[in-house]
Amino acid sequence: MPYYITKTGLDVFDAARAWGLAVVLNVLTEDEAEIRDAEWAFVVDSAVPLPNNLAIANNAWRTLTSEQNWQRVFITQKGSWLNKRDKALSVIADQLTTLLANLQNPANTVVFGEGESLPGGLDPTGFKGLRHITRAQYKEEQLKVPEDHWALACLGMATCGTYAKEAGQFNWLVLLPIPQNTHFSYFRDVQELFRLLELKPKLKYYGVQNAAAHYAIQLAERLRRRAAAQGSLQDRYSAILYFKLFGAGQQMKPAQGNQLRLEPLMDAIARDPHGTHSMLDWLDYCFRLGATEGAENLALAATELVMRWDLEAYERLVRVAVRILGREQVRRKNPEDFDSFLRKTRTEAIQQAMEVMSHAVV
Repeated sequence: MPYYITKTGLDVFDAARAWGLAVVLNVLTEDEAEIRDAEWAFVVDSAVPLPNNLAIANNAWRTLTSEQNWQRVFITQKGSWLNKRDKALSVIADQLTTLLANLQNPANTVVFGEGESLPGGLDPTGFKGLRHITRAQYKEEQLKVPEDHWALACLGMATCGTYAKEAGQFNWLVLLPIPQNTHFSYFRDVQELFRLLELKPKLKYYGVQNAAAHYAIQLAERLRRRAAAQGSLQDRYSAILYFKLFGAGQQMKPAQGNQLRLEPLMDAIARDPHGTHSMLDWLDYCFRLGATEGAENLALAATELVMRWDLEAYERLVRVAVRILGREQVRRKNPEDFDSFLRKTRTEAIQQAMEVMSHAVV
């Protein structure tokens, strides 16, 4: 039986609800869950019928309470994040039958204005609220949504989102992939896919776009490995949503984010899951060497290419790479990274990066 997450226009909120619902179905059935993007909605389904008893008080459900991301989801709100976590999980458990019944209707919608406020660690657009200008007053409040949809979104973001602390600062880079046609047999599968990407504090990123671009390359490499082992690309992601949480006095606030389209990388992997390895490996080293002192331009040029996939960005990255290879100071400061980058910089890898551009959506 398919369930429909009708899109509201709040991208993070919509994708997080889809992930949250898939996690719920996976826990209920202990079997595969599927998410498909139908443009106007995310269609979420399970491989087997739901049990007659919809109680979800099992070990898998209880493990979700220990997820550290819950604190990040509610980082912009006052009060105990533990209480908010417990409320989100209890809302899903208590209202499960009604929630699933409503989501079976393709015409279901989310009514804004009542319920729970969207936290900034979940969706930066929702946190900013809706502005109402009248002759009498100016009013701006955080956006409120029904508590069952709020709970689903919080669960999805806590389970499948990535919160990476920015090196040397009390800021967080927030990333969430948008599923296009994705399956997982256990919700830990997607966590393993997303969390083991090496967005580590030891790598210095020059803004959230730089981090998102490196994340995209690492995610693509993980999917490429699976495709090579399985014979074809089984799961596709359309984009990566990203935004930043920054400290503003005593409070954390979100900065407006954006999304990085993944179709060029997905198409390249689908065409040749074995041959695209050298390109992804080379780009990964561009980001890693670019995160070190003296090679910042390399990271920025690689980011521009992954964001745009056009000829101008490609040519700029090649020119910067050639200059970096001739800089003795970079070699002396970062001999290991430099030697690895030198080995990975091959005509084949650069040519493959150019081939991807013809499949980009510009």
